[in-house]
Amino acid sequence: MKNVMKTLLIAGTLFALPLTAAQARPSAGYDGAGRFNRAERVERMKFADNLNLSPQQRQQFKKHQFEQRKAMITLRSKLDLLRIELNEAACATKPDLRKIDRIAERMGNVHTEMTKQRIHARIQRNSILTDEQKQSVNDRRAMMPMKRGPKGMRN
Repeated sequence: MKNVMKTLLIAGTLFALPLTAAQARPSAGYDGAGRFNRAERVERMKFADNLNLSPQQRQQFKKHQFEQRKAMITLRSKLDLLRIELNEAACATKPDLRKIDRIAERMGNVHTEMTKQRIHARIQRNSILTDEQKQSVNDRRAMMPMKRGPKGMRN
């Protein structure tokens, strides 16, 4: 009986392993968390090369990119902490709906800040570009299909 159970356990594990590996495989493009995978970064770098940025523009972009990444990391970590807080409040033996509402409102405020940060970053990036470069960016943006959010947020 023990051998049969071991065999079933091993067979089940061997069957499930490829399925979990397929789920863990990264997909191309946007990962739903505000980040792009390697293929998307390479494509973006090629596009930046096609803009013929001056050394000064490249330096400004790099500085701006670091500032933007730091700000977004801070906001994402706040959001993650609020998600944990919300989960904790919802899983309490007697959930406090007012507390849950307050946490949800704070989460909404962080989402708003993230959106504002992204828009401000786009405006700041555009201020670095020449009119010709802006037109090139706008033409590329018009050709790109709209990207959808993470799977859990699709309607």
